[in-house]
Amino acid sequence: MITFFKSLWEEIDFATKKIGLLLVCFIAMPFLSMWIGGAYYNSYVNDVSIAVLDEDNSSLSRKIIRYFDENERFIVEYYAKDKMELEQLINERKVYMGVYIPQDLSMNIKTGKQSQVLILTDGTNAIVSNNLYAGAASIVQTVSAGAAIQVIEGTGSMQENEANGMALPLTFGERMLYDSKLTYMNYLMYGLFAVFLQQLMLSSMATLMARNPEEVAAKRTLPKLFAKMVLSGICLMSSGAFSIYLIHRKFGLIFNGSIALAILISALFAIAISCVGIILFSLTGKKTRFTQVAYMLSLPTFLTCGYVWPIDQMPNALVALVKTFWPLINYARSFDEILIKHLSFADVKNNIIGLIAYILIMLPIGIWCFKRKFDSEVDV
Repeated sequence: MITFFKSLWEEIDFATKKIGLLLVCFIAMPFLSMWIGGAYYNSYVNDVSIAVLDEDNSSLSRKIIRYFDENERFIVEYYAKDKMELEQLINERKVYMGVYIPQDLSMNIKTGKQSQVLILTDGTNAIVSNNLYAGAASIVQTVSAGAAIQVIEGTGSMQENEANGMALPLTFGERMLYDSKLTYMNYLMYGLFAVFLQQLMLSSMATLMARNPEEVAAKRTLPKLFAKMVLSGICLMSSGAFSIYLIHRKFGLIFNGSIALAILISALFAIAISCVGIILFSLTGKKTRFTQVAYMLSLPTFLTCGYVWPIDQMPNALVALVKTFWPLINYARSFDEILIKHLSFADVKNNIIGLIAYILIMLPIGIWCFKRKFDSEVDV
């Protein structure tokens, strides 16, 4: 214990003299959070330019166009002359979506023939295209139901309420839990916080380990390494908490979960990712190489941690591989849902056990690799 506190004081003294390390620990996360939060300041994809090709030119087709133009998601910027021009406008990135209204649409509906409004979206941007398609589908369905009601009423055989029941035999209610507006801010930010904590922990640990690796490897390695973990973890978790507060106050990030549970799982993850850092530093031997490898791994580890794509939709072998070698899979999604869904300890117990198991296995491996690398260099 004495060795730990002595080492911790030495690390604090060293860190206060390293401007770069102070920037990593206290400035990087708030800066990155506000930067990315600013990018998602608008919670929705609104006022998107679209193009329309109206070959019907009827009161119904004009009503459809008016619905699109009055919707907050769309702005009708172009009226195409033919299908080729409509697709060209999308190809040239002048619009993200095109609406094609075929000839005789109104006549076909009045005579009971099936007709179709075609929605063309730019599929290269999934976020934009999914939003636009959902908005367009809602408009077309609304217009379709209204047209069907008018046709049924026009036969003269039914009253308005009966026509409504015929045209709309089934409706559904909707209640969106936790984030009723489905904002990208709430979807992305906690996952990005997890990645920020991962990469900044690795970076700060690399700086601290590069200071005196031979000395640490020679004697009482565990308390000396643990002092580096504690200093990095406390600084970055404090910085992360301040960042979440800023985003919550400035951009309305949802924050209604258990702070104590979020701190617990974050602390375990900080130790777990430090174990990765110790092993990587032992294998690379130098801070520059370590940093290159660590940042190369940032994207694939985020994409396979279950945050942007469900774990149960990934191959079992890949999930097992990621759980064995990288702890983010037990942290990112759980951290997000603790603070948004207010999950209890029982709900994330398996993730906490997974992080503890990871630490118990990887920390001894990390210490062995560290001593083997830097003790051998002292001997040489």
